[in-house]
Amino acid sequence: MLNLQIKAVNGVIDTEVLKGVCYFEGCSSAELQSIRGYISKKEVRQRETVVFQGDPCDTLYFVVSGGIKVYKTSVGGKEQILHIAQKGESIGDIGIFDGGPAPASMAAITATTLYQIKKRDLDAVIRKYPKVALNALRALATRVRRDSRLVEELSFGQVVNRVARLLLQYMEWETGSGIRLTQQDMANMVGSSREMVNKSLRYMEDQKALRTTRKGIEIIDGKILEDIAQAVGVHLN
Repeated sequence: MLNLQIKAVNGVIDTEVLKGVCYFEGCSSAELQSIRGYISKKEVRQRETVVFQGDPCDTLYFVVSGGIKVYKTSVGGKEQILHIAQKGESIGDIGIFDGGPAPASMAAITATTLYQIKKRDLDAVIRKYPKVALNALRALATRVRRDSRLVEELSFGQVVNRVARLLLQYMEWETGSGIRLTQQDMANMVGSSREMVNKSLRYMEDQKALRTTRKGIEIIDGKILEDIAQAVGVHLN
């Protein structure tokens, strides 16, 4: 089910948690102890905005628990979710490294715990620990690849294919983050309307790939869902 409980994170900055953050993978215990001194903790309420599109960027954030949706809003108010950052991922990298404003807004999709580091402190950490710089490059490259895939899917994929791929992508939420997607969230992620997402879910339910309940979506057969994700010429009534 895409409906889970959050695990609370207590206490001060935890070096064990830092080990799972993309920027600090592979750092020694001594390095993490030093890096910990540059980092502070931020608790974010559900639906609270962390960064608004166009804001100046002076802080890099790491998701410790919960999830942050990264999204852009059109002049007409239409929302397109680019990504939902989960445990261990960074947000706000682009503005930190290119010096420009935030290219997207970021808001908590559930109660979320963040670790944060100021730009000047990140610069000091990168100069002191080259491994962090390499990890940062890897994180940015992953983001470019992910965003390129999103553009391709929005350009060429049918809605039902995109919804199926979205469900496959986030099946791992069953074991971890407390995030529950609404149909409107899903529509904003696949670049369609809530009505088309609803039709897509009904189609997948008819195909015995999933079951929808008041608590969320239950995947019944991942193989059928994979087939739908790759299918060509699916027409929804």
